[in-house]
Amino acid sequence: MNISTSPSARRSRLRLVLSTLLVGSVVLGSATAQVRKELGRMWTFEAAPLGWFQEAYDFAPSQEWLDHARLSSLRLGRRPDDGGFQWFCSASFVSPHGLVMTNNHCSRDAIAAVQGEADWLKDGFWSGGFAGEVRLPGFVVSQLVSTKAVAGEVADKGQDAVLDAAKAAEPDLVHQVIALYQGGNYQLYSHKVYDDLRLVCAPHGQSAHFGGDPDNFCYPRWGLDFTFLRAWDGERPLDSKAHCFAWKTEGADEGELVFVTGNPGSTGRLQTLAQCEYRRDHHYPNQLERIDAMLERAKAQAASSADLEKQLRPRILQLENAQKAFRGYLDGLKNPRILAIKAKAERELRDAVAADPKLQAKYGDAWDKVAALQQAKVEAAGDREKLQQLAQEEQAQQVRIGEACFAVYGTSIPPDATMSLRISDGIVKGYPMNGTIAPFFTTLYGLYARHHEFGGEYPFDLPQVWLDKEQELDLKTPFNFVATCDIIGGNSGSPMIDKDQNVVGLIFDGNIEMLGNRYVFDDEVSRTVSVHPAIIVESLRKIYDAGALADELERKGAAEASGSSTR
Repeated sequence: MNISTSPSARRSRLRLVLSTLLVGSVVLGSATAQVRKELGRMWTFEAAPLGWFQEAYDFAPSQEWLDHARLSSLRLGRRPDDGGFQWFCSASFVSPHGLVMTNNHCSRDAIAAVQGEADWLKDGFWSGGFAGEVRLPGFVVSQLVSTKAVAGEVADKGQDAVLDAAKAAEPDLVHQVIALYQGGNYQLYSHKVYDDLRLVCAPHGQSAHFGGDPDNFCYPRWGLDFTFLRAWDGERPLDSKAHCFAWKTEGADEGELVFVTGNPGSTGRLQTLAQCEYRRDHHYPNQLERIDAMLERAKAQAASSADLEKQLRPRILQLENAQKAFRGYLDGLKNPRILAIKAKAERELRDAVAADPKLQAKYGDAWDKVAALQQAKVEAAGDREKLQQLAQEEQAQQVRIGEACFAVYGTSIPPDATMSLRISDGIVKGYPMNGTIAPFFTTLYGLYARHHEFGGEYPFDLPQVWLDKEQELDLKTPFNFVATCDIIGGNSGSPMIDKDQNVVGLIFDGNIEMLGNRYVFDDEVSRTVSVHPAIIVESLRKIYDAGALADELERKGAAEASGSSTR
């Protein structure tokens, strides 16, 4: 066995990293500037950069603030029949009665599984109150209730032993050992899982996905991409009053500080320049060829019958999303500015390692070994065994680079995304676009203009009820808006909150420039795209006849407390 891949060797390296950090991380942890901007702002809650928040925004959240935000934030997934969990989106508690907010595109599969002969994906759904809420079998949310640093325990005993001890101590929780910094550090995350989720309200599918594939990953935008679920506890809605976000219908002002609390899926910001070049030249072109073929087949099948179209609709939307996302990742890696930032950051990290003889001896050759492995993968193309061996060798070198990075920078930098809870700071801000300026928010005026400008043809067609009620709506209502927070796939459904922990937005996408942030973070023009709370309330009250739900969000009257219907 290659010594670099053996558990004992990994534990030995981790002990070296920990001993190095005892000397250096105290200073780094108290730094007030963001040390490496290109690594982004997906901070873990246990290492939130209070100094950076204070310097950048004159705001330093308390531990109580961080705990409340963490416990009000959720991760959405499913529990397959064969056990385990599949996590794919984010969510949050937004009322004292277990009300959960997420994206419509995150809940499509759940809705499709229970709609029966109805077509709630197309026509939308409103329960009318607690009694009408529909159980979603197999779908769950998890709440991160505690974190614990376990790098030393993992180094001494291994991950399995750490998990076994956690399960024995707290059998009612779901535990994960999270490898951060590509294995440079480890945390034990313990979650409470809520497995009785019920559908409360969803908009028309075309309202949620307005603009379809052409508008996907674009801005200005008019996507009403929300769904409300509810967690139940036995025969009654869950009591979530201790940890839920408040609601601010008027949203946030331009230039205002906002935070996104969610579960970004994966990023590659610690990947080397050589790995990025391999993905640009080989990985993504191959993946796109495969996705293109799958999408073509699915669309051909869907065109053959209405029943198949209904059945395949979620799959087609997923493939279209993946197709555009991968094209965006590829375009980002083709951007000379992105690769120049990556090259500079890598050079500075390697220089820092070289300046410490112990670190140089332990990690100095890792980047060259990774570069050699990229060439080996090119030469081994088509061999589903040699490539597997090379992937294992590459993983071992990635761990070494992660350990080196953590030894140099500590928690002053955020780790790559791991589908675990993060908090990302930013400001509400428009950006230069196509020789002009993109406004920080859009309105209902723009929704109707887009419908008419495209002749009401798919995917810019509005459901009939929106056309019927146009005169009843306040067309000045904000619809979508943008901010500079750091997100990626998995953040879908994340709440955007202000410093008072009011919901001021619902993350559902980013602009096309944001996709390049997978490997290097840059907020010059990349933006998150959120649903504005004002359009959610306006549509609930005037389109979906769901005034009771709007009252629950805005904490108004008896309807909020009882879940009664105003229909």
